[in-house]
Amino acid sequence: MNVRQLGILGLLTAVSLVAVGVTLRTGAQGFASDKRGQRVFPELVQRANDVASLSIRDAERNYTIEKRADGFYEKDSGYPAKADAFRDVVSGAALLSYEETKTADPARFADLGLADPGAAPDSIGRQVIFRDAKNEVMANVTAGNRDTTVGGAAGGSYIRLGDQKQTWLVRGEVRVPVPQAAWFEINFVNIGRDALAGLRISGGGLDEIIAVSENKGDDLKIANAPEGRETDGGKVMRLSFMVDPISFQDVRKPKGEPSPDARRMVVTSRNGYRVTYTSIGDVAEGWVRFAVDATDDAGKTEADELRKKVEGFEFKLAQHEIDMLKWGLMDVTAEPKPKS
Repeated sequence: MNVRQLGILGLLTAVSLVAVGVTLRTGAQGFASDKRGQRVFPELVQRANDVASLSIRDAERNYTIEKRADGFYEKDSGYPAKADAFRDVVSGAALLSYEETKTADPARFADLGLADPGAAPDSIGRQVIFRDAKNEVMANVTAGNRDTTVGGAAGGSYIRLGDQKQTWLVRGEVRVPVPQAAWFEINFVNIGRDALAGLRISGGGLDEIIAVSENKGDDLKIANAPEGRETDGGKVMRLSFMVDPISFQDVRKPKGEPSPDARRMVVTSRNGYRVTYTSIGDVAEGWVRFAVDATDDAGKTEADELRKKVEGFEFKLAQHEIDMLKWGLMDVTAEPKPKS
């Protein structure tokens, strides 16, 4: 999507002109009569397309999504982010309107999901700072728990503004993707049963595992099973799920080079290309580097497209995939079942 065609400004301007014709709820706590129904960030309604970056801090990490001439990117890694997700955060914040005041006691922030880092993870607020191209702050909000009792389809949520202690119940929500990987298209490609010709796991001081599918659509079988053991179909099927789809949970810039004996998995597709996973650092940490090469002319185009998505980055696998990379032959084979 062209970043100049997000259309946020037009949408928000139209919404801002709609008269508020609903009866607002009154709570036991007070409210500022001069704010109820007003936009929390009126500047965002007028300047939505000027937002150049979102700096986000939550219980897990701090990161920034920034707008560039050719799209949106996670700043530290440089990996492409979803344009729609950026738009939703900006429009969600711009449409917030005051409902009522809540506590100004920091000891009670956790009850609203607005605690500062250091508190229990599920009570920490998610801070979003909106900046323009000059790096000037346009808005600073910490979003907490949702409140479905506020009228309207959108419901409401609790917020704090900047470093202020005052908290608010507002109509609307700042829709930050959670977890952080939700900013990305995390699935690279699906190598399904019909396409999967085989995989080989080796290195790292662990067993080599060779699994092959002799004919299109055949289940994988362990080609180097120890004597007296046979393929454990359930375990090998789980291995095949690692590539259907090939995906990731986190991304970063490359850090150093893999060791000569790094744990590797080579996946061969019948579509004419091959994908190699190479562990970076301790295999238990789950960071890998992907390499893609064509095995015949038919797979060159798809290999080239996949290579564009993975070159220049390192990716973290899901925990169950990390565990499978550490499997040995005894994990993927079993004693033969007694014949009936």
